[in-house]
Formats: sequence, C-alpha cells, structure tokens
Amino acid sequence: MRSSSITWGVIVLLAALGCEADDPGREIPPITWSGAQLDYAPQPGAYELCEGTLPYMDRYVALAADAMGVEVDRPLVYVHGLEEDGSPCPRGALGCSFRDAVYAEVAPQEHEMIHGVRGFAGFSQLFFEEGTAEVFGDDARLPMRVMSNGDLMEGIESASDATRLSTRWYPRAGHFVAHLQERYGPEVTHALLRETDWDSRVERIIEVIEDETGVGWEEIVEEYETVRECAQWRYRYPLHGCEEPTALRSRCDGGEKVWITERIACDEPGTVGPRDGEMWKTIAVEVPEDGEYRFFSLLSDGAVGSEMTIEECTMGCDKIVAEVAMGLEIPTPVVFLRKGRYALRLTRPEGEPAEVSVKIAGAGCE
Repeated sequence: MRSSSITWGVIVLLAALGCEADDPGREIPPITWSGAQLDYAPQPGAYELCEGTLPYMDRYVALAADAMGVEVDRPLVYVHGLEEDGSPCPRGALGCSFRDAVYAEVAPQEHEMIHGVRGFAGFSQLFFEEGTAEVFGDDARLPMRVMSNGDLMEGIESASDATRLSTRWYPRAGHFVAHLQERYGPEVTHALLRETDWDSRVERIIEVIEDETGVGWEEIVEEYETVRECAQWRYRYPLHGCEEPTALRSRCDGGEKVWITERIACDEPGTVGPRDGEMWKTIAVEVPEDGEYRFFSLLSDGAVGSEMTIEECTMGCDKIVAEVAMGLEIPTPVVFLRKGRYALRLTRPEGEPAEVSVKIAGAGCE
C-alpha cells in the first residue's frame, strides 16, 4: 500500500462539552476563507494550502453531514496549525474537536472533520465516535492504525467521560463500526449518534443497536466474530471519491477507452494538499461488471513518483483496494474489480506538478 513518512502525533478527540466559543482559554484566529459549509481560520505560521484544499474540505463537510444524518446549521470552523504554547489540544495530539471549532495540525484532516460535523448533533459514545471517524475520515498512515485487535466488549466498556478512549482501541472501534454500517445500514450509525452520549453505559449501547437492527446483541457479536480482521486502510470508506458527483469520469466513448487527464499541481483547482509531502486529486469511475481491468497511464515529460490508489466504494475487510504506479509500466497493470463505483486517488510528490493521463480497458471498452 501507499508508503508514508507521516510523523504526525496521535489523533485525540478532546471531550469539550462544556467549552463555548467565548471560552477565555481558547481563541479562534481570524477567518480568512469561507465556503458554504466551512470557515478556515489559520494560526500564525500555518503552512500554505493547495488551491483545491479548502473547496474540497467545504464539500467534505456537506458529504459527511449527509452520511451522518446531521443538519449543519452554520459553517464548521477549521483552525489550521497547532501552536506549541497555548494549544487547546493535548500535547502531542494531531487535532481535537469542540462544539464550535475543529483544531488540526494539517489540512485536510478528515478524521477530525467527521468529529466536527457530528458535534452539531452532540457526539456519541466515544468508542463509536472514534470508530465512525476512522471509517469516514482520512487514510493517513498513523502509528495506531494497525490490524484490528482486542476484545469488543472491553473496548466499548473502556470509553468514558473520565478516561476518554485509548488510541489502542481505535482499530477495533473502526472495524466494528464498518461492520455495523455495511451489514445493517447507516441508520445504526445515526441512531448511536442521536441516542448515546460520550460516556453512555454498555447497556444503553446494546439497547440502541438492538432496537435499530432488530437483531439480538449476542447474535450480532457471534456474527461479528466471523468477520476477518484488517487495518483501517482497507475497511475505510473513501467518502469524497464515492459520493461527490463531480468526481465521476467517463471511462469509455462507445466501445473505445478514453484518456482521463488531470493536472496535479498546487496552483491547480481541485488539487488537495500538501500533506505529508503529497498532493493529489480524486476521481471516480463506474465499473459495469466483474472482471479484470487494465490500467494504462502516462505522465508529462520528466515526471516520476506518481501513484494511483484504486478503492471500491464499499467498506469492510473484503473491499478491493489496489495501488499501481503511474507512468508507462510494462507489463500493463491488471486489477480485478467487482461491478460498482471506484474512487481513484492520483498522487504526486509535493512541489512536483505534472499532468497525468489514465485509460482503463475492460468489459467491452478496449
């Protein structure tokens, strides 16, 4: 999978239910950009973003609100950059969320944005709050994103307003939330958000899940124990690429494959980043039937180091995820795809703009 040199701190969701926007111990910097759903407030010294980052984040808020069943009645404030002195987040944390703002070291940081969106509805019990942010948030390679592990009930019981949720439980939380959502639908996620609080007891959690699914808890657990384990990069749902209509590209013109061409550069509208030395665009394609598909790609002269990540628009450990290098490759990469939509992330090294072109052959399109 995509390599990473990420050195970010561990993600921590700060339970700040009592903090209001006028909290004298926490200031929001001046807002320098506003969209329909997002206000951007950089700290002094925050690094400069690529042209498409803030529009992408603005749209992500709307997509997350739809996925969470949340009504966003005002813009989400995104404070970019964590000052060493006076940061409202725990020391060493990548970000934290309050009812009036999200604070993050980098942009975009979709994990924290999911918390920010859910904050409009009041947040849920911490095991499920963090699990949902892992399913619908970013795919950055962080130290705590290991293979899902640990006892389910122990993880749920460990979350409380007093102790928060240890990051060691994030893999299990995300894995279980992905299973619930894939098996029983988004209504379970919505119900847990509406009907639980930070430190709701296990009995309340079970009651909400049983009421929403119509299935007994013991049966749910028994079924879940048969699900294979995997890490977050596989069960995660690529929300923007799968749900944003403007991301969709035509793969064919009649029976002929066509070039999908994108310029990836920080001054190019639609390019997101930089983050961890990368900048990228995400597009989507529809696959009409199960089968093997060949990926042809070209780069502008002199460009090297491009990667394409192909993600099936589903969640869970059986999701198809593949990564291929972009540029003239011999033999041509071949990937088995199931029928459905796929998000394709086209990645370039930061500061190295290039035009990339992709053709996808298969299923009567040659």
